[in-house]
Amino acid sequence: MSKTKDFLKSFLDRTLLGSKEGRQAKYDESKKSFLGMPLPELGVSEFLQMPDRSGAIKRQEERTKEKKEGSSTLGDPYSRDQYNKDIRNMLLTNTVLRDYEAGREKARNLDMMRQTLPLVDMYAETAAQRKLMEDRSSPTKISQQILRARQGEAALMNAIANQGNTAVNISTAGLAPRGRAGGR
Repeated sequence: MSKTKDFLKSFLDRTLLGSKEGRQAKYDESKKSFLGMPLPELGVSEFLQMPDRSGAIKRQEERTKEKKEGSSTLGDPYSRDQYNKDIRNMLLTNTVLRDYEAGREKARNLDMMRQTLPLVDMYAETAAQRKLMEDRSSPTKISQQILRARQGEAALMNAIANQGNTAVNISTAGLAPRGRAGGR
């Protein structure tokens, strides 16, 4: 019964019902935190026989304070020279990678062209043969070809006839008298 009373008294001291000093003391000595806010212990860790971490937390805080104080002796953590070297190395690495990728892309494109060019040539040849087959078997194309052949033949015959007329004209012109001697 006395344990329960002691527990309830310490519980009330830690909550809003207790004194301000008691709450502040328990707040400061609390060992656990939830989302960055310390939570009261309520004697659970002692009941579960959990280790007291307050000493470890103090040592950790001391170490972080020492590191913060010691960091000023190390010098400026921001080194412009090192930063520039890192940037230059990064740019050089990126350039090398881009060049390699461009070379690989070129090789892939050339390989694709080597594979597809014969197919394109074969398709073009097939299309040309198909067009010729259409021209050979199309009645319209056949009649056009016959008409062209007849027109060419007529033009040739006309040229031959014109040539004959010209020869006759030349020969008669040479036989006719010229000037006053026997002529008009």
